[in-house]
Amino acid sequence: MHIIYKGEQELLEKLKAKDAQAFAQFYANHVDRTYAYALMILKSPELAQDVVQDSFVKLWEQAELLDSNRPAAPYLLTIVRNKALNVIRRASKEEHITEQISKFALDSAETGMEYTERRQTEQLLDKAVQHLPNKRKEIYELCHQDGYSYKQAAEKLGLSYATVNSQMVKAIRTIREFMVRNGALLLLLFTKF
Repeated sequence: MHIIYKGEQELLEKLKAKDAQAFAQFYANHVDRTYAYALMILKSPELAQDVVQDSFVKLWEQAELLDSNRPAAPYLLTIVRNKALNVIRRASKEEHITEQISKFALDSAETGMEYTERRQTEQLLDKAVQHLPNKRKEIYELCHQDGYSYKQAAEKLGLSYATVNSQMVKAIRTIREFMVRNGALLLLLFTKF
């Protein structure tokens, strides 16, 4: 059964009372915008998705603190920003650990199996990109393959930054769903698109 809430205030009241359906509705209403914001900060789809999930968990855990007379989106975006900044801080502190590990790692050539898996993943990714609508594909290729920032891509294509950002979020979601549908779920963990 799907409940339709009359407005944001009623939804927040139910959310404060730990109503799971209200939370599901709130999540559905805000997940895309929240993900786009996290992606803008982190530039990594995987990290952005993790931050979004952690942020919604924190919102659920602290739901009783919500003020139903105020919109919850700014509060949620503050949580996202803080969590994203924490990820960036943690990464900068842990960089020395990564360097130390790489110093002691054995220099080994890619095995035949690793090469085959990498090539299959690349082919699936290429196929997923080819299935994108033309404008979305053009934006994706500019940003991910040609190294344009969202702002540079917007200027080159004569679009707004928000349009480029929105199209990138949709492109990444579509690519991820395509990869999962085609059996690349585990490979996604090691592939950046």
